[in-house]
Amino acid sequence: MARTPITASTTLTEAGIDPTAVDAAIEATDGNSFPWKEHRLLFVLNGDDAAVTPTFLTPGTIGRQALAIPDYQAGACPAGAYRIYGPFGPEFRQADGSVHVNWSGTTPSNITAAILDA
Repeated sequence: MARTPITASTTLTEAGIDPTAVDAAIEATDGNSFPWKEHRLLFVLNGDDAAVTPTFLTPGTIGRQALAIPDYQAGACPAGAYRIYGPFGPEFRQADGSVHVNWSGTTPSNITAAILDA
């Protein structure tokens, strides 16, 4: 799966974030990735007419039996709304140092995302 990276470039300040400046389209088919950092957040702006749900992948295992840590399916982002997800602990960090996110919904389009450094 060739994930589309989202560059971490937006800083969260007291003034907030300008949603119209969020212009990285999500990749509904192959998913997205972004560099992991302890206090990083994912801002999703849904301009579609249907909800979209992000699932954050967890590559790790725990215990002697190497039990898989389940992927985290976050709450849906409704149509015409925005949501902020995170922060993401080290259990979400992939071998390449990024966080992977998959999207589910009815072929979402017109949905953008930004990475916020809190």
